[in-house]
Amino acid sequence: MKRQRFSWLIFPLVTLVAATCTADSSGPRSKLMSMQSNSPSASSVSTFCVGRFLIDVPLGSRLSGADYKYDYLQIEPPMGKSFEDFQRERNLKEKQLRAEKHERDPSLLRISRTPDAETRVLSFWEFDTADGLIEVEGYRWIDGTQYFLRAQAGTSPPVEGTMSREELVLGKMERALTHLRPRLDTEIPTEPGYCFEGGFIAGAEWESEEAGIDIDIADHPDAFVSVWFYPLHMSKHDRPLLDRMGGVLQSLGRFATSVRVLRTGNRQVGPYRGQEHLATAPNSGGMRGHSFIWETEGEGTLDTPALKIELTTGHRDKSGNPQKTKLTDEQAMKLWDEVLNSFRVRPTASPEKLLHRDPPAGMPQPAKTPQSGVAHPAESAS
Repeated sequence: MKRQRFSWLIFPLVTLVAATCTADSSGPRSKLMSMQSNSPSASSVSTFCVGRFLIDVPLGSRLSGADYKYDYLQIEPPMGKSFEDFQRERNLKEKQLRAEKHERDPSLLRISRTPDAETRVLSFWEFDTADGLIEVEGYRWIDGTQYFLRAQAGTSPPVEGTMSREELVLGKMERALTHLRPRLDTEIPTEPGYCFEGGFIAGAEWESEEAGIDIDIADHPDAFVSVWFYPLHMSKHDRPLLDRMGGVLQSLGRFATSVRVLRTGNRQVGPYRGQEHLATAPNSGGMRGHSFIWETEGEGTLDTPALKIELTTGHRDKSGNPQKTKLTDEQAMKLWDEVLNSFRVRPTASPEKLLHRDPPAGMPQPAKTPQSGVAHPAESAS
């Protein structure tokens, strides 16, 4: 499981801070690869591409957990898989869904689509009495890797002249899979689109995009950086960060004396106006750690999302033991400033230049589909 933020604090600040933050900080840890910049001028840093953003951290830092969602589709970690296994597993799942009846439909399977031999999209009931939500899954096989996206669709009747929620989600799934391609760890794409672990979805228009990543800082096993962004409608905004943090410290009473606020105030990062709160406090082993947060609520549009960036030190090790950070307050603040100032929207080339660009060096080209293996059914169920 992904680490829990602020677990190093010995008093209720951990619960209160987590409860007041507007981004969801939970999610499964996935086995991810480190991403290093392909720019020679950035040889002292590792650059991570997440969504349409970039952030720099000390060279050798590693991605340790992530969660990605594109156009309301959850993106699962890619898996190495042969084409024969891809076909066999997809055919088996479809067969099992067809074999089990639903209380209102002939089977659990509702729709099966095969846009091409390497792509499969399914919508189905999860179990025989399921009602209200339809499961939608999309799979694509590219050069030995399986990509898997999933979503849910409501069953409310469509408004006259519009498509059903199921068809709407199926359309989103097919479009995302069509524009999906592999991405090398070191590749920073030059075309517009959304970066995720081991892959990229090309698209000039911002969709409903969100992600959260944890980055373990090189040579500092107690330290990690978190980056979260998510769409947030203006009407859903909570109080600004500093208003919330002030209330948290007041509620701590005498425990607040253990917290030292190093810096707090408004801070602009690139075009994004936000607020930061930098504090240090003892962990459960009596050793001090850092909790640095910068946050902006965005402007309620797709390309101005809510953003949150954190630096935590003094985090527990894998065995749950408190760790002592090697970073002094001054060193932690210097690291924080360097990381935070590096956060930016990934620059992209003009459409004209993209038409004539060469593929990234070393990028594997999709292999031809093997002709052996289980036949791929093209039939559909309504």
